[in-house]
Amino acid sequence: MRLRLLGVPLCALGFLALTGICAGTAGATTGAGTADPVVTNYDSEIRVERDGLLKVSESWKLSNVSGTFTRFVVTRDHLADDVDHVQKIEDLQVKSGGQAKQSEQTTSGDITSIAVANVSGDTQLDFTYTVRGAVAKVLNGTEVRFAPLTGLGLTVQDANVVFSTPEVSHVSCFAGALDSNTPCTLAQIGETAGPTFRQQGLPPGNTVRMTIGFPDGQIAANSIVEFRKTFKRAFSTDSAQLLTALLVLLLGAAALLALYRLRGRDQVDARRVVPASLFSLGQDTRIEFTPPANLRPGEVGTLIDERIDPVDVTATIIDLAVRGHITITELERETEYSRPDWELRRVANAPSEELQRYENVLIRAIFGDVDSVLVSELGQQVRANLGEVQDALYDGVVKRGWFTERPDRTRSLWATIGIGVTVLGVALTVLLALFSTWGLLGLAVTAVGVGLLVIGRHMPAKAPAAGRVLGQVAAIRGELLEMDVSELPTDQHAELCSRALPYAVVLGGSERWIDALVETDANDDEDEGFPWYRGPRGWHLQYLPDSLRNLTTNLTGALFTR
Repeated sequence: MRLRLLGVPLCALGFLALTGICAGTAGATTGAGTADPVVTNYDSEIRVERDGLLKVSESWKLSNVSGTFTRFVVTRDHLADDVDHVQKIEDLQVKSGGQAKQSEQTTSGDITSIAVANVSGDTQLDFTYTVRGAVAKVLNGTEVRFAPLTGLGLTVQDANVVFSTPEVSHVSCFAGALDSNTPCTLAQIGETAGPTFRQQGLPPGNTVRMTIGFPDGQIAANSIVEFRKTFKRAFSTDSAQLLTALLVLLLGAAALLALYRLRGRDQVDARRVVPASLFSLGQDTRIEFTPPANLRPGEVGTLIDERIDPVDVTATIIDLAVRGHITITELERETEYSRPDWELRRVANAPSEELQRYENVLIRAIFGDVDSVLVSELGQQVRANLGEVQDALYDGVVKRGWFTERPDRTRSLWATIGIGVTVLGVALTVLLALFSTWGLLGLAVTAVGVGLLVIGRHMPAKAPAAGRVLGQVAAIRGELLEMDVSELPTDQHAELCSRALPYAVVLGGSERWIDALVETDANDDEDEGFPWYRGPRGWHLQYLPDSLRNLTTNLTGALFTR
């Protein structure tokens, strides 16, 4: 019995001792300042002005807070059609104990943050500021949409917001995530006071969003509207933008068509055929090679497509050889797989006929100060002087009256204008897309610029003097493609076919005339070739098609490949 009675006080003493230990531990934790920081009370009074401004006064009671206190306000609301309603916080003042506190206000994305440094322990911060842009127009009036408690890193134990407003039509309040539909603890329209809102136990990171409706005419809407930069908005297809862009396109297309008809259309009938022939009956019933108007292959090619192509230059080289100013000698290959090569040699006692200026320039470009050169070594010197050859040929067709101005300069002029309009259109598209919804207008201008680039290639126009020459060229082309070569005199066959070959290279039908040259081979013996083309040892006329094909390819590569 004594032992039992003794156990009671011992147990009591043990309980008291344990209680004392526990109480001491709890007190040490609090005293050490390791309790979680919280907002014990958030109290706000908001006066809604007739012009839509919100005059906000807030009291934040903080507990166990140290360092920098940062609070957030939703200041951008994303609506449909890429529309944003933006709120601006102005005239911010922060005080603690009646003394002003330094604060830093920044806006990033949809949120404006206000940071107050050097906050410690249990304290109260008083905020005053003005909100502009919080009142939006709705169907039957206006609404204030305001979210002063957003994404706070602290628990808010009790939040109370009271509005001072004129007549109110409706209120709503939601707490939780930014898109939460969970009602607040309290949202009511008071009989004597303005709308009142309350939220208890708001966890960190959550939001309180309040909406107050007003009848039409009570509070003015002052929404600050900005538009999100999206592709759909930048290139809007609304009626005004779409119709304007289409109008610019139609006017641009009409202008391009009129420009071509006035400046670029040839003043000749391209379908006209004028009787002409490369051959005529001379003295002693011999056939003479007499191209009309003393046309040269290079001039013919330039006249037809209004530009100097590689084939025009290579045909000119063959023509100079056929006429006795150059000899072309195919060199013997060291092995079957060696690269073919040719020697071009200037003829010392060349015919006394007068060469065209571009022909003289081409001969100087090929030979320079020497009398012979290999095709494989034409290289940089010829390419460096090729521009002078082209200039002389363009000047020649203008001098003949076939063009009123050089075709290359006409193309260059319109290409420059087209590039300028295209660049302007691209720059306009970027600017309009960035700062408005009229990006389609910029695209329309760009399309007109591209149209100028395309049409600029066809702007060189043939003069009336070229009409008859083009008709003669059409007749010559028909002759080259259809003439029965076997009708040429046997003793002149090789000479006349050789003279016609450069023209066929430009106008078509070169295979027929090369075959006609091959047919002059009457036996299986080794052939030297012709006065203008010599083959290597063991060469036969049957090899001529391949030899000329390889020559043309290698000349083009030597003259035009960079």
